[in-house]
Amino acid sequence: MKWNWLPSMCTLGNLGLGSLSLMYTIEERYELALLMILLAALCDVLDGLLARMLNCTSEFGKQLDSLADIISFGLAPTFLILLYKLENVHLLGPAAAVGFLICGALRLARFNLSAPSTGFTGMPITAAGVILSMLSLIAEYMKPGWVIMMMGLLSVMMISHIPFPSLKKYVNRK
Repeated sequence: MKWNWLPSMCTLGNLGLGSLSLMYTIEERYELALLMILLAALCDVLDGLLARMLNCTSEFGKQLDSLADIISFGLAPTFLILLYKLENVHLLGPAAAVGFLICGALRLARFNLSAPSTGFTGMPITAAGVILSMLSLIAEYMKPGWVIMMMGLLSVMMISHIPFPSLKKYVNRK
């Protein structure tokens, strides 16, 4: 029995959970929005793991994964932190959010074109998005400027050439 559809179902789960996060953010249900992002991260890990374990990686899967990731770990976390903490920061908040999205998209595009030939450089958008989302837990204790600085730091780390470890080397080792 072929199981090659399973990784794509996890990717679509990632996308659906990211979309739910956006809806919960609009409804000001921030804890549920954060939970959806964390569950999307679990789906993101599972899709790649399953694709490698089942030996069914594909260019289609890689592109679908990137589209899901930009929603779940780019748009959803920036929307969450923007509406939750930076709503009254009229210029810098939206600029930091757009910068985070742009850097996330650049990181995904670079990864799709070059990895693993040049190695895994720049913080993965999944990690950056989860960290940004988790800031919502402590954002009420932080000044908006600190949140914006964290967004900037995460953005720079995504487009940096700093090597980041990949889980892929731990799967299918022979």
